[in-house]
Amino acid sequence: MYLGEILSKHYFDVKPDDSIGFALDRMNEFHMTQLPVVSEHDFLGLLTEDQLLAADDETQSLHNLSVSLRFVYLYEYQHVYDALQYMSAHQLQLLPVVDKDNVYLGTLTQQEVLHALNDTLGNREPGAIIVLELGRNDVSFSHIAHLFESENVRILSTAVRDIPDTTKIEMTIKVDKQNISTLIASLWRFDYVVKATFNDGSPDSDIKERYDILMNYLNL
Repeated sequence: MYLGEILSKHYFDVKPDDSIGFALDRMNEFHMTQLPVVSEHDFLGLLTEDQLLAADDETQSLHNLSVSLRFVYLYEYQHVYDALQYMSAHQLQLLPVVDKDNVYLGTLTQQEVLHALNDTLGNREPGAIIVLELGRNDVSFSHIAHLFESENVRILSTAVRDIPDTTKIEMTIKVDKQNISTLIASLWRFDYVVKATFNDGSPDSDIKERYDILMNYLNL
């Protein structure tokens, strides 16, 4: 999902000629601690609440302040993953967005980024979540996908992270079904380590106990 598709319909920006007091009122109105300063269509930087509160005279205009975070923005053609990473790295409440010619287009809020991320990951659709533990060099996405397809289960999204201080990775998979008992059994048959499942409709959340039940069944 591109950032240009999810730009805020609220206008948080202030102008260089606005007063410090006006900017503080805007921050209180929007419950923000940052505001973009924009002149015409030029993004000049982000102002912080601390900068405004440190000023001696609230009647002064904003152009008397040294605007920080001047180059903290992303382009409209970048992905929502970029926004999530960027906002986390710079601790942003608001993310300014510009076009390819550096013309200011608007902002994204944390809430808007989270909503877009939720859509991107398919979390609006009901379904179970499966967490696998895999060797870092033993991952076969094609085999995993084939296994899911063979059980008529559609993968909505996947996420992979390294497990610290190990040679393992953790793969989290969101699927379009909640009844995944046969899929879990197939994963076990192919020696996949299923660390956990969520939203699978089972009252029994102990994955190890279900594994033992399967093994007892296969040994009959």
